Amino acid sequence: MIRYAVTIAAGIMLLLPALSCRKGINEQSAKDPLLSSSKEQVVEDPVTLLDQPIPLPSGTRHVAISSIQNTGSTRAPVIMVHGLGGFGPGEMGGYNYWGGFDNIPLYLTNNGYPAYAASVGAFSSNWDRAVDLYYYIKGGYVDYGAFHSSKFGHARMKSRYYPGVYPQWDAAHPIHLLGHSMGGITVRKLLTLLEKGDVAEQQDPTHATLFDGGKTGWVKSITTISTPHNGATLTYILLPKYSSFVRDLVTGVAALAGADLNTEGIYDFGLEQWGLERQPGESFASYSARVSSSRIWTTDDYSGHDVTPEAGQDENQVDLDSKNVYYFSVTTRDTDKGLLTGWEYPRLNMFPILLPVAYPVPVFMGLGNYRQNTSGKVVIDEKWWPNDGAANTYGMSGPSTSTIKTYNPAAPLEKGVWNHIGVYNGYDHFAIIGMGVVPYNVRPFYMNIATLLGAIE
Repeated sequence: MIRYAVTIAAGIMLLLPALSCRKGINEQSAKDPLLSSSKEQVVEDPVTLLDQPIPLPSGTRHVAISSIQNTGSTRAPVIMVHGLGGFGPGEMGGYNYWGGFDNIPLYLTNNGYPAYAASVGAFSSNWDRAVDLYYYIKGGYVDYGAFHSSKFGHARMKSRYYPGVYPQWDAAHPIHLLGHSMGGITVRKLLTLLEKGDVAEQQDPTHATLFDGGKTGWVKSITTISTPHNGATLTYILLPKYSSFVRDLVTGVAALAGADLNTEGIYDFGLEQWGLERQPGESFASYSARVSSSRIWTTDDYSGHDVTPEAGQDENQVDLDSKNVYYFSVTTRDTDKGLLTGWEYPRLNMFPILLPVAYPVPVFMGLGNYRQNTSGKVVIDEKWWPNDGAANTYGMSGPSTSTIKTYNPAAPLEKGVWNHIGVYNGYDHFAIIGMGVVPYNVRPFYMNIATLLGAIE
């Protein structure tokens, strides 16, 4: 209990400077009743229980781990891919992206569902993250491709060697890919490279085999959680000061974890291709300052660009769904709709550093009331307002170019079709992975998903 009290206190401390930037706006609103919505009544939907069952699809059955052990067969592993700003095993002083003070991949593995937490570039572009993911699973030296690297001006290779968490990976030894937030976009990009390759990279005679394509059957399923498939309006609010957001996000998670960022190896931005490795003995302040001033932020080859609605619109035309893969999605929402304005207001349990960008106010809009109708930009209207503090609920069920259906366990599953498991009300972007200020037990949620994936094998 003391540990959680410290976590909540840290979150409140993080909230204060973030709120100060909007103090003037809120004071202005308070002076004018027409601008103030502080007393607006909201429609509160009931909180979704994390242990609510996810029924198995028609024609499948749960196979007990004892049966698998007796037959000598193995389940396809679940590769869990973190989102923007995330981190891999061994970082943050043992605090886990998947579970916080718990360890969800280990829990699933110990219960018969092998799972691995991946580590990819926290703020890298979606292309770079997908390539990172391939080598993290398969093993080898990361090769981003000659064409891509030359186009954006970063190194083609990483010097570190990845042993691979599942080096036998191929069509005979497939995997399930599960991504949270941007991790869901990343796994879609990886699938495109696996099956279709890349024509531009193939022109280089020394290109990596990843870019050949033809790796059909390597992925059994893709599951996305809180993923902004159509982009996130948060980028419109943050892009002018994205590099400072990067630093604040990392320090905010570190405070939640109680981690000391000055400890060697505590956090890796994963931007080695940009010459941004942390040097031995270098303080985190110095390290993050170099990252903040990097030329990466002046290119289109970084995470902030790739989660804009415009980039999402473009990528949805490229990373089309495969007829060889099952798709599942989970949506999160941690806001309530105002009866007067229709704006979406954050719930009290929302992670403090998300509140300033999520809260709707006049003039300087938050996620809950952001509008845009500008030439050359995606039209943003009220359907984008419900959110989980970081990502819009709209678009989490699947890409705009996809066939999306409400998951129906009574109907046979179809490959190439997104099965929307449902909206999980009352969980912000961090809470659904067990990292929220409120210490939710997310084990039942991930066990239900793992059981579902195990049933389709």
